[in-house]
Amino acid sequence: MHFDFFTYLVYSPRGVTKNAEKSKRLLGLCKNGSPKFSIDLAESIINNKNTEFFKDSILVPTPRSAPLVLDGVFPSRVIAENLVKKNLSSDVITCLKRIKVIPKSSSQYTAELRNSVQTHLDSLAVTPMLITKPNIILIDDVLTLGRTSMACAIKLKEQYPEHIIKIFCVFRTRSLNNNKDLLVDPQKGTMILSTYNKVILPD
Repeated sequence: MHFDFFTYLVYSPRGVTKNAEKSKRLLGLCKNGSPKFSIDLAESIINNKNTEFFKDSILVPTPRSAPLVLDGVFPSRVIAENLVKKNLSSDVITCLKRIKVIPKSSSQYTAELRNSVQTHLDSLAVTPMLITKPNIILIDDVLTLGRTSMACAIKLKEQYPEHIIKIFCVFRTRSLNNNKDLLVDPQKGTMILSTYNKVILPD
């Protein structure tokens, strides 16, 4: 099982450079569902000519770690809706849902403690909806180990086997230092699920 992904910004949780500190502030805006952040993101993607990834697609927001509550912040949906407003995609479909609570990734500090792909799979469900575009792009805020994205993509592929499933995460968790202090660093690659249910990322 493998899926293409695209990340645009770098998030450096332990970095001390100017851009590392800025990455933390921007992630805070993203996770708080700031519409301005998402609009600025979309405009930057367009201005840097990184729009091809979104061609002929609909967007599916990645659910949070618990079922959504009334009036709750849904950051990935805010991102998706503003990408659509800027004509990067045609529509947003909220067909992927969390059916039971799992621990938040932000509260798990090591790879061993973080939710496994199987834990995610057991907590997700897809509501069938008509999708006419050939590409379905999963939208999320941060790519760290890839387990959330992999599980969500697998669920979508099970429901929509004829569609191409891709993943867009705003941030990729990286170390920033003085040798490569890049905040905007568009990267594309393919994540692979190994036979041992481990997610393999290209770097």
